[in-house]
Amino acid sequence: MTGLVDARARRAENGPLEAAASSPRLRRGMRSGRLLEEVLGRLLATIAISVAVLYGGGLSYLVARGGSRLVAFTSFATPLSDVDGEDIMRFVLAAGIFAALAWAAGIVIREVVARVRGGASRKADRIAHGVTGLAALAGALAFRDHLPRFLISLPSETRAGGGIGPEIFNTIYFAFLSTLVTLPVGVGAALYMARFAKQRRFVAALRMALDTLASLPSIVYGLFGFLVFVVEMKLGYSLFAGAIVLAILNLPLMVGITEESLRAVPRELEEASLALGATPVQTALRVTVPYAWPGILSALVLTIGRVFAESAPLIMTAGTTVSRGTAYSLDPFRGGETLAVHLWYVNSAGLAPDRADVSAGTAAALVVLILLTNVLAARLARFGGAAGTRMRRATR
Repeated sequence: MTGLVDARARRAENGPLEAAASSPRLRRGMRSGRLLEEVLGRLLATIAISVAVLYGGGLSYLVARGGSRLVAFTSFATPLSDVDGEDIMRFVLAAGIFAALAWAAGIVIREVVARVRGGASRKADRIAHGVTGLAALAGALAFRDHLPRFLISLPSETRAGGGIGPEIFNTIYFAFLSTLVTLPVGVGAALYMARFAKQRRFVAALRMALDTLASLPSIVYGLFGFLVFVVEMKLGYSLFAGAIVLAILNLPLMVGITEESLRAVPRELEEASLALGATPVQTALRVTVPYAWPGILSALVLTIGRVFAESAPLIMTAGTTVSRGTAYSLDPFRGGETLAVHLWYVNSAGLAPDRADVSAGTAAALVVLILLTNVLAARLARFGGAAGTRMRRATR
């Protein structure tokens, strides 16, 4: 009897809704809404596929156009060109190439082992890591004199056959010098704005200033670096001036993304840390920053990408030439050009008969370098975040 009463009550409650749903006007509205959603879904899918095809096609064309120069290993040893540091540069480059190849092969092997055994194996991971290290060492020792000439030769402005060896070194060195400034200053400023700043008006004014700096053209930063470092401080064209200018250029982006990542950290974690007796600084360093590490790493990858891509600030602060005597020197007060600057210079003022091929090879090297940077960042992202190793140690 009780069930019958409940059924009648539910029918009485749902009666108006069922009647409204059965009306022709409402059915037409529902059909038109579903049709509109389907059209919008297909339109968005078409746009996404078109953008992916355009980007993928463009990158594939660059790699295919200049990739032959990146894989043209020589069967006979290429003699050294009497440049200080060239032997070490060849060793590191060969180690990086064969480590990347072994790492890619290790991923395939781990996937096959996981499918055969029905799950991942820590032993297989350790073996893959060991094989990667051994392959990098063996490749560096055996093939450092047989690398593609394009990757180890000095650039040539007038003759064919020039390479990009010093440009690869300068590009990575610029990223390292710029990160030494961008990472601690950017994370520190974002941490202060997100957790320690008391005056909201000051934070709002600081954020507006950073947004303004982020929207300035890069040539303005280059002019600033030229006037301050090259002219007033009389440093001349140097890697130091270019790295500082790139750090200033990237700080607004680094601070903005890092601040948002820090604000996304659950307050419960920080309150639990404070309740256990940790100071605010200890909580920030051991809980907040590790949890926000993937966002911080994303900001760092974007800043490194801008270091790889920028040319105008470096043309005005670091120069457009490579000195034979200091091509691989660690001296930050020497001049030098990066891959992006070399690409611009070859197309604008280069006289070499094969400058089109040099441009394509340089662009392909830039694409590969940025790809490897993102792959490395994806590996490093596992050390932070909600499920990262650092957070697991902090919450034990």
